Amino acid sequence: MLFLLVVNCANAQNRFGIMPQFNGSFKVGDLLKVNAKLENRFIFYQNPANDLGGRSEYERTDIELVAAASRGYLKNFGVGYLVRRSDIDGRFLHRLIQQYSLGQKIGGLQFAHRFRTDQTFEKDEEVQYRLRYRISFEKPLSGLQVDPREYYLKFNNEYLGVLQARKTNLEIRLLTAIGYNHSEDDQIELGLDYRAENIIGNSTENLLWLTIGWYHKF
Repeated sequence: MLFLLVVNCANAQNRFGIMPQFNGSFKVGDLLKVNAKLENRFIFYQNPANDLGGRSEYERTDIELVAAASRGYLKNFGVGYLVRRSDIDGRFLHRLIQQYSLGQKIGGLQFAHRFRTDQTFEKDEEVQYRLRYRISFEKPLSGLQVDPREYYLKFNNEYLGVLQARKTNLEIRLLTAIGYNHSEDDQIELGLDYRAENIIGNSTENLLWLTIGWYHKF
């Protein structure tokens, strides 16, 4: 798979930019936990160049809400909604989300697994269906747990199967970041997010984002 990605890079579209995001979470009683995410993307470089001659530009804004059960038979099951505004034509995209997540700790490593399906609705486009799996882990840079005012490493690997208009495709994502645990309620992360999209076929897109994230518990 990695060999195919390298070969495709020669004819692929390539983009680099920055992706700042804010993640907030809060509880609704003892039954629900809600995660909210605000994310923007700004392109600094792309090849082939666009009509702006390769100058930096704002690409899009995402707002996502996911509510998951905190207890009972449906613990860790969640549903959500995402709305996206694209700067390309100003249109909006809507997405329904269903997911299940679980975590485990082995020594000083904190593992997390997330299984997700989503359906994307956009004007004049066929509905897009995706099946996703993500594995992630965090490792403290000192000790066996991340205490306040300590640093940690974070790694994500996600695979996405895509179905739209009876055509299938594949996307792979890799994230490596360093985080700072300011307190139990606030973490800041800085990393690189690489994404290979439309892997099946001759239109592969390689995207590399500098990610800056703030995580806050209300």
